[in-house]
Amino acid sequence: MSSQARSDITNAIWLCGNCHKLVDDDEVRYPAGLLFEWQRLHEEQMTQQVGKPGRAARRRYEERHLEELGKLSYLAERIVIEKGDLWEYRLTAEVLRSETAPIIRRWDALQRGLYTQPRVRLAKEECLPWVQDRLSESQSIVRAFAELMNHEFAKAWGEPGVAGSDVDIITTCRLFAEACEAALKWEETIRFTSVHEIFQEVQDLLVGVVGRMIDEAAKVPRWLADTVSDPSVSGTHTLSIVMSLPDGWNDKIDEALERVAIFYHD
Repeated sequence: MSSQARSDITNAIWLCGNCHKLVDDDEVRYPAGLLFEWQRLHEEQMTQQVGKPGRAARRRYEERHLEELGKLSYLAERIVIEKGDLWEYRLTAEVLRSETAPIIRRWDALQRGLYTQPRVRLAKEECLPWVQDRLSESQSIVRAFAELMNHEFAKAWGEPGVAGSDVDIITTCRLFAEACEAALKWEETIRFTSVHEIFQEVQDLLVGVVGRMIDEAAKVPRWLADTVSDPSVSGTHTLSIVMSLPDGWNDKIDEALERVAIFYHD
């Protein structure tokens, strides 16, 4: 690693020779969050001891600013405070990771059948409107993902050579997480609803359709973190997120709905 990379705030917290061996050898007893708390406490003590009004004012501003941003991971807080090279992308990667991690874990649990919810049973006449609503919702979720990925992140990062906005970055990341949450709830609704038997084929085809977006969304923070891990990175970097459907899905769902229409009016 270069000297700049080694000294980067997100790479390490520097301790004495004895302490760093203890910390590095016991990640459970000394998690990253505890180290950041040590650092914060040390900074507060130094501010009090040195007694410089400017530093104390700066500290109060940072604390107030973090309060306005809401709950963040320790690492995200340090990036907001320290900024530094490529901070906009590193902040995006960290906030996306922390905000989407619980959703991704629950999506994995849902696919593995590790939890259940009370089932909603629909009468025959309720099923067609239910299917239409789910299809409309899926389109809205896809549009939200596309708008955030293609436009909102770039706006939050700012124009080339112009600093981005940490408020806008965090807001956009949380909207992205909300889109993932909407996709998860959509999948739960599909799986935990009992439809009339003539709609069973349609329901089976809907399973997993929107959840695929969560899998794609999980790639974003990893790709960003990997891309900016080299402090000398430059140029244009592209990540393609493909919101695709299974092969032949459109034809299958159209055919299934045609069969439903025949039975539905009998």
